[in-house]
Amino acid sequence: MSPHEPEEPTARSESSPAASSTSVAKTAGPRLPATPGMPEGAQVPRILLVAILVVMAVLAWWEMPQQWALDFLDATLGQAFSAFAIAKGLNATISVLQSSTIDLQVFQVSPGEALDPANDMIERFSWVMFAATGSLALQKLLLGISGSLIIKAFASGACLLAALGLLTGSRQSIAHSRQRWWQVAILRVALWGIALRFAVLSVALASGAAGQAFLDDSRDTQMAQLSVTQQQLAEVADKQVGGAHEERSWWQQFKGSMEGWVGGPITSVTQGFDAMADKVIDLTMLFITQTVLFPLGFLWVVLRLLRGLARLK
Repeated sequence: MSPHEPEEPTARSESSPAASSTSVAKTAGPRLPATPGMPEGAQVPRILLVAILVVMAVLAWWEMPQQWALDFLDATLGQAFSAFAIAKGLNATISVLQSSTIDLQVFQVSPGEALDPANDMIERFSWVMFAATGSLALQKLLLGISGSLIIKAFASGACLLAALGLLTGSRQSIAHSRQRWWQVAILRVALWGIALRFAVLSVALASGAAGQAFLDDSRDTQMAQLSVTQQQLAEVADKQVGGAHEERSWWQQFKGSMEGWVGGPITSVTQGFDAMADKVIDLTMLFITQTVLFPLGFLWVVLRLLRGLARLK
């Protein structure tokens, strides 16, 4: 017996773990690439993915969420129009008060010029309301496009085709794993269909729900107070500009006009300019949040979710 013969079992035993690991690696199936936020090799169960696709295909034709989103947008659009009308009314009334003068023959006095800062702020507030109205109108247009028959049929058909592809495509061996590229392509198309059908709808529903929960009460209160200020200014403008002046001496005109200005509501409005400015600023931020920040924020969340779904294997 050769002296090297006893070492053969040891060599075989040492090489057996490597051989076994190699065989396990060959039979374990393909390893999926690592995905951020998911453990390496994670997979979505086939039956779960098929169920999600079928549900999305059915929801694409459900009209109730579309109507809810339209109601939210119509209500917010009506409030934006009301705020825009209040702003333009304030702007016109203050402009009338600014243009009124007290003619004293020797010189003229324009008490309404004290409202010039308020007029500038109201004018800029009307610009914000116009932009908010445009944003809501754009969201309503995109919502109508996403709920059109073409988008519904595309999203539903793509989801059903992807589900059918997953059901008919059996598990393949490593040698045929590259033949599943068509399943990935169909899933990508289905994901695009889901985005086109549900992205704008989800953003509109989420923005409307958040606005009702956090913004509506404060906005209604501020608009009511600003409307009262507009009515006060309109009454002052009617008294100061609407009536004809009797022919009196310059001192009588000066005395009577100043009594009308100083003793009227315009004084309280001028003194309460800070309160009116607070209302305008609050309404500006509320409408910017409702019509710009909420939609952009929820759109970012929806796109992140769709991106995460696209990375699933």
